[in-house]
Amino acid sequence: MSEKKDDLLIMPLGGLEQIGANCTMIGNNKEWIIADLGIAFYDKCGIEVLTPDISYPLSVKDKIKGIFITHAHEDHIGAIPYVWPKLQCPIYVTEFPAAVLKQKLKDYPWQDDVQINIIKSGKINKVGKFYIEYVKLSHSILGACGIYIKTKSGNIFHTGDWKIDESPLLGDKVDKNRLKAIGEEGVDCLLCDSTNILTEEDAGSESDVKVALKRVIMQYPNKRITVTCFASNVARMETVFNVAKSVGRKVAIIGRSMYKMIDAVSDTTYFSTKFKNAISTIISDDEASSMPPSKVLLICTGSQGEARSALFRLSRGENRTIKLGKNDVVLFSSKVIPGNELDIREMQNSLVKQGVEIVTTDTEDDIHVSGHPNKKDIKNMYEWLKPKSLIPIHGDARMLYAHEKFAREIGIPETLIAQSGDIVSVLNGQLKIIDHKDVIFNAVDGSDLIPINSKAIRERTIMSYSGFVSVSFNLSEDNTMLTPPDILIFGIYLDEDVTHKLKNIMHQMIKNEVLKYNNDISSIKSESINSIKNLIFRHFEKKPLVAVHIYKEGD
Repeated sequence: MSEKKDDLLIMPLGGLEQIGANCTMIGNNKEWIIADLGIAFYDKCGIEVLTPDISYPLSVKDKIKGIFITHAHEDHIGAIPYVWPKLQCPIYVTEFPAAVLKQKLKDYPWQDDVQINIIKSGKINKVGKFYIEYVKLSHSILGACGIYIKTKSGNIFHTGDWKIDESPLLGDKVDKNRLKAIGEEGVDCLLCDSTNILTEEDAGSESDVKVALKRVIMQYPNKRITVTCFASNVARMETVFNVAKSVGRKVAIIGRSMYKMIDAVSDTTYFSTKFKNAISTIISDDEASSMPPSKVLLICTGSQGEARSALFRLSRGENRTIKLGKNDVVLFSSKVIPGNELDIREMQNSLVKQGVEIVTTDTEDDIHVSGHPNKKDIKNMYEWLKPKSLIPIHGDARMLYAHEKFAREIGIPETLIAQSGDIVSVLNGQLKIIDHKDVIFNAVDGSDLIPINSKAIRERTIMSYSGFVSVSFNLSEDNTMLTPPDILIFGIYLDEDVTHKLKNIMHQMIKNEVLKYNNDISSIKSESINSIKNLIFRHFEKKPLVAVHIYKEGD
């Protein structure tokens, strides 16, 4: 750790060389703040969600002054319900992320213990010895802000996720004037979103999506239209409502998550009369199912093929009221998040089999615009903030390295590719990794948080690939086998003859181990496990998980 207690330090805990689990500690040896606390999606071994490793934050818990959330996407806010009971520190947010957070926490018995401080963008807040300001940025969700952190040892700007949208239909424009003023004050280090650095094209505006959606929808005047997008993209929802009205269609929302987001908006200043009027015309599923296809537009989540989403259920005919078929067109007003390709393809194939026509950004690229900055946007941010140094964040390795290369080409004096767990010293714009803490993401396993490298997860992985063998038998007091072993084999395909032969071989092997080691129960067990593993590998080239249970007479 730093020799000087006031040295300015940055410690990423997630969001580097991966998509999601964004979390960064900023501070010094005396005080810290946490910027964002998000989840990553996993979908292996029964685990769907990962959270950042909070081992180090817990070790300095008394020094953490607060959690500052840049915006309300799951990869920035979603870990709070899982880890806040351990950290129990104040949370600072602007009004829309606060509304979403309250929705997320409302079913937890400890929700009233959470200190949620709603602060306005543009206002400087003193937290501990930090002076912190939220600065308005554009993104694909309302209320996105960058965080400007001033300390006596230097200044840091953390962008969160952002883009430049000169004409958002709902939400804020980038506060260019404030960013330029901050640049004049001096930014020692910029932590900047890298998600879209590989894209040369302009990010585009929500206004462009409105025009494109109307154009595409009018190509199918006699068919029912379904638009799928992220529930968090409230601006996209309003765009769909407005387009539907302009072409004479009624809108039905399928699924609960979008209603939850509308509830969150209704508690904020973003709940304009225009938006209120738009949602007042929403019809029910039952109404939508009984109307002519040409008069209906459905909107739902599921653009990423999520297993419990509304569109996923529709693609399998599992919705109670709405059934899709040859009179339906589904528009994917979204991009493919890396890692979701197979799930999306499988769902789209299910839709096509039902006779549904699919429209995606592959053929109509302007029915969605990214919420992240391309190179042109990032260059503008550099010019406004004039950072002395850059640490690329929010992206996989390709994105981070491409961002660093671009920054050097543009003329950023100092750049650094960091890894989760690195502790980076910032001194007059110079970056240096001075320490590293091992970071192991946690898996949300039911109501528990367990390390992703834990024995339980390793065992599940082995079983999913190679199966499981359970052996149990009884020994007499003189270590004679009383009955043949009870052998159960799971996850390995065997016909009856092979199973019978395999069990006979295992039986003989175990008898040999019992005779060889006699009173040494531990050796009987371990050698039986090794023998069974070797046997299975010789026959099937698999290394299953093996459990041997020995019950001794008189114990």
